This record gives sequence, structure tokens and C-alpha cells, in this order.
Amino acid sequence: MFQRTRKVACPECNGTNFWNGNPKPTDQLTCRYCDAVVITYAEYVEQAALREAERMIAEFVESDVSRDLADLKAVLSTPELKHSA
Repeated sequence: MFQRTRKVACPECNGTNFWNGNPKPTDQLTCRYCDAVVITYAEYVEQAALREAERMIAEFVESDVSRDLADLKAVLSTPELKHSA
């Protein structure tokens, strides 16, 4: 359900960094390549939650009307399903 990756790109050098263990909300991720502060864990969790919420909303909003109509026609054209309702 919640598709969370612990991979974070550094805004300075674009190096890939990872959270290790169970960080506290105030812990900062420091880039392993350039030593720049990348993000705090609280900010990271908030951004990850927002991205996941956006993904889930987009999944439900983006509907395929032609597929939905084809499914509806198939259900309505099946005699045994019309009588069971």
C-alpha cells in the first residue's frame, strides 16, 4: 500500500543516499559524497507521504471511460447477470 523507498538524492551533487536503521525525526541525512545536509527524517517522511497520497489520488482519478463502458456493456449483455439483480 505505502510504497516507501529509503533512497534520497542529494540536492547538491545528486548522489544517492539512504536512511539506515530507525532514525529519529530530527536526524539529518548527510550526503556520503559531498557531506551536504540532504534532509531531516521528519521532512523526508512528510515528502514521502505527500508523494504517496498524490500517487494514490491519481490512480483513482485517472479512469478509462472507454474501458468502463465496455465493461458495462458486457455485464448488461449477459442474460444471467440481468436476472440475478
